Amino acid sequence: MINDSRVTGHQLAAMLGLSQPTVSRALRGHKKVNEQTRLRVLELAKELNYSVDHNALRLRTRQSYTIALVLLCRPGENRANINPFYLSLLGCIAASAADHGYNLIVSFQDNEANFFANYTGSGQADGLIVIGSGQNVAGWSFFGQQVKHKAPMLCWGASKEDLMSIKSDNPQGVRLALSHLQAKGCRSIAFVGPTDSEQPSFQDRMATYLQVMAEQGLPVICPPLPENAVRENQGYEATVSLLRDKVKFDGLFAANDFIALGAMRALADHGVIVGKDVRVVGFDGIATGAYSQPPLTTIEQDYRLAGEMLVNALIAVMKDEVPDLSPVPVQLLERASA
Repeated sequence: MINDSRVTGHQLAAMLGLSQPTVSRALRGHKKVNEQTRLRVLELAKELNYSVDHNALRLRTRQSYTIALVLLCRPGENRANINPFYLSLLGCIAASAADHGYNLIVSFQDNEANFFANYTGSGQADGLIVIGSGQNVAGWSFFGQQVKHKAPMLCWGASKEDLMSIKSDNPQGVRLALSHLQAKGCRSIAFVGPTDSEQPSFQDRMATYLQVMAEQGLPVICPPLPENAVRENQGYEATVSLLRDKVKFDGLFAANDFIALGAMRALADHGVIVGKDVRVVGFDGIATGAYSQPPLTTIEQDYRLAGEMLVNALIAVMKDEVPDLSPVPVQLLERASA
């Protein structure tokens, strides 16, 4: 009987009649290893209490088998108030990284004092993923400047064109939202969201709204958002301005769910019945929307697939391959607000 503490990858391979590289790939979940072989390797490894010697693996391959993830926050933002969309995306990225045999280190950054991107140069990680708030203009500018160093980096909805990025299918999501509102009889649909954002996701949502309104011959209703406010307060104040100015609208499409939640609170505070007098649709599919009053109809982004696509694309970049930057699919979740 082999002593459990001394089992090596080479011994494991010999016992299975496989090559050592095949066993190594199977343990890392590499796609080139078929499922039957992978299960054989995992079963014997578990039986013998075998685990990969990560220090030896790093020395042999000169890789850290770690991915760094930076979550850009609004300057001075309380971490408890971070948009749960980004936390859900973070969780899905972590799960996908683990499936590929990578650890994940996470950094929350919000200003020049803590901006850091040199994870690959310092040997802490093999690649970097950046997600987070489009309101942190300085942060996106900082990471935009890192492109010249040619370190493997992927972003979610980056506000800089030179940053390699994946985003959801925003145009399709907006069309689903507006089509749904029109099917419910809405003819005066307001857009509540940033109209001059540097964030491509918001740019796409605004542009598609304007395009659909023009196609349908419907009025454009875009109240200004207060600057330097959290999204929920922006939605609240923008909707209050519509009501104060006696703008007639029977539908409201919000650029994200937090803006929608603020808009619904404003409507309720002014005696407008959401889902009857005004129908509301948000965008993102955060879990909080299911528990609002009334529950929020929203465009849900596929978090799990987004996490997988970001990790797969980053690994492709790390291998000097062409990454798949296709948009992530979305779907309508119909609830009582519309």
